[in-house]
Amino acid sequence: MPSGGVSTAELADLLAALPFGHRLWVRGMGRCLYPLLRSGDAVRLLRCGPERLARGDVALVRHGPRLAAQVVLSTRPWVTESLLGGTDVSGGELVGRVIALKRGSLVLRLPRPTRPALFLTQRALSGVWTKPAARAVYRHLRDLFSGWTKPLRRHFVGPVEIRLVRPDDLDALLAFATERLVVSGTFLRRQLRDRWGLPEERRVGAAAGAFDSQGRLFGFAWVDDYHQEGLALEGFWVRSLVVAPRVRRMGVASALVRCLMEEARRQGAERVHADIDEDNTASLRTFSGLGFRPAPDALTTATNQQWDAAGGSKRLVVLVRVLSA
Repeated sequence: MPSGGVSTAELADLLAALPFGHRLWVRGMGRCLYPLLRSGDAVRLLRCGPERLARGDVALVRHGPRLAAQVVLSTRPWVTESLLGGTDVSGGELVGRVIALKRGSLVLRLPRPTRPALFLTQRALSGVWTKPAARAVYRHLRDLFSGWTKPLRRHFVGPVEIRLVRPDDLDALLAFATERLVVSGTFLRRQLRDRWGLPEERRVGAAAGAFDSQGRLFGFAWVDDYHQEGLALEGFWVRSLVVAPRVRRMGVASALVRCLMEEARRQGAERVHADIDEDNTASLRTFSGLGFRPAPDALTTATNQQWDAAGGSKRLVVLVRVLSA
């Protein structure tokens, strides 16, 4: 669920108010362009009208409070779709054309001559990815390759320490957030100052990190309530679980969640929750392996309703873990 900074609906209003021709970088456009665009990446938007777009462009489209960066399949009628396919999304309000993607320091530009290639790529990928067998093969190959490279990655990263994030970790946290989190630095700074980084007896919620020997952050998650963001969801929720590719399949994600569960138990919580995109199989596997189980239907429905109102674009699977005394 989006946290920190403006909501997706507020961001959509802000972008729609910009004059045509304006260009700016925007982060957090969901997973519609995966694997080109991942959590924490950014898109460069050119504010324009539909007459400036053609088949094969990437459009930023608003559907109510939601924003999605998708490939244009047709302009008459107006149809866009995610890079890997899925249900066609017709209509919607065009915000502008995506002219570049950014991941860390890497910028991938999308000039107009790329339109035919991107359109054909989308058609080919969507034809394959919609088949369950193809997705299963992809996950198997990904896991196999990750297993092969794990010894080498472990050697270069060195020992990784899983612990609670402290106030003096702020610079490392902000550096990690800039590349990998769809959360504002202002929000993280405030939370660390006012809640997570307080002395043990006054701490509320907590953040956990995976640090190398030089203090660099390679994984992050936090546990806290949703009340401060105006959402009527009770209890502690594990949020923003992100692990850098360099340390994946090394038990980092599970260790981060265990660290947060232990701190939540110390603070008196009887259970913790997690809300996860339904297609995020890696996170679902991690939480299930730690004893999280599906939440009651009423809580799942309420969470998804509030997610929709906040501009979420994916259905959430809600899990709960009872903490033993």
